[in-house]
Amino acid sequence: MNMMNTSGPGGRSAAFLNRIVSNQTDKRRTVNEAVGRVLSAYLPTVYDEQLREQIDWLLDSMLLELGEQPGVAAAEGMVRGGRALVVTGQAGVGKSRALAHAFASRPEFEGFGKPGEWCPLLSVVAPSPFTLGALGNEIARKLGYHGRREIQHSKVWPVVRELMAECGVRILHIDEAQHGDEIKSDTMAQEVENTLKRMMQEADWPIWLILSGLPELSRFCQNDASMKRRVRVLPFEALAFPDHAESVRQTVRDLVAMCPSVGCRELQADAFAHRLLHAATYQFGIVVEYVQDAIAECLAVEGGGELGLGHFADVYAIRTGVRDDDLNPFIADDWTAIPVEAALYEDVVDEAGKPTGARKPKGRSTKGVRK
Repeated sequence: MNMMNTSGPGGRSAAFLNRIVSNQTDKRRTVNEAVGRVLSAYLPTVYDEQLREQIDWLLDSMLLELGEQPGVAAAEGMVRGGRALVVTGQAGVGKSRALAHAFASRPEFEGFGKPGEWCPLLSVVAPSPFTLGALGNEIARKLGYHGRREIQHSKVWPVVRELMAECGVRILHIDEAQHGDEIKSDTMAQEVENTLKRMMQEADWPIWLILSGLPELSRFCQNDASMKRRVRVLPFEALAFPDHAESVRQTVRDLVAMCPSVGCRELQADAFAHRLLHAATYQFGIVVEYVQDAIAECLAVEGGGELGLGHFADVYAIRTGVRDDDLNPFIADDWTAIPVEAALYEDVVDEAGKPTGARKPKGRSTKGVRK
């Protein structure tokens, strides 16, 4: 008999998940195992090596600034502050997935993403709608603050700096950092930048930053001559046709290869690669998602067989809610004229329901970028 403890939330959740598993049919379990392999796959990206080099730069600068580089004598009063790596790209290009892979695979960040284990890097997603106080409270919560009320805006950042030092966190990653642009006041936008700069310049515990988000994020510290040299920008670019048609086909082959019951002979033409790129707004992260979801659709409905345009058309309809075949880029005749961005993204609204000027992708999050 399974004597699982269900007295707490964790136990109850585990018991519920155990019920799902025990009630799966053999077909559901087999399909889930195949889909799990496809969804968990990390495809090497064109930016992996560049990202590795920039993280190397960030870590090496830390050793030099803190006087810990072997063979280099530490100069008195040498610490000038942290550095910042800014990773930019359109939604779906794959920057978040590439960063998560780098964080999880680098030995310097051992413990990243593992509950209860220490890691020198903390990763948070900027809140939206955005306020500086909300960001500070999100960081404090991730660092272990469990107060019943949010810390006041004027007090939260000193608490954050203290918690960073207490927890031994040297690097702060803020994803979707462009949410700071939701602040329309130039004064408030400058306050966000100044707050992050102060953390980098803290004498007792300087912080190194990794910021990732949309291209407008590249403006970070560019108007500050004293800080500009401490910031590096790594842009992730969109794809193009026909330049990346073979990359698309290779991605389909690689993911299908994880499911022996699925084939992709019908999807090796340039015409398909072009349709898929257009449907994904030329962002390879979304390309990967479409392929993953189309394989899952093929397995769930037919149990395998040849992957075809129909599977991709179904996935597009499910993801966007578009039911008109003439507006589906996988089957429409005039597919290049279809404004797929309007179907893939929706406006972000504030608590009053008013548009903030930002947009978010519909459906699940995006993945990596192929070489």
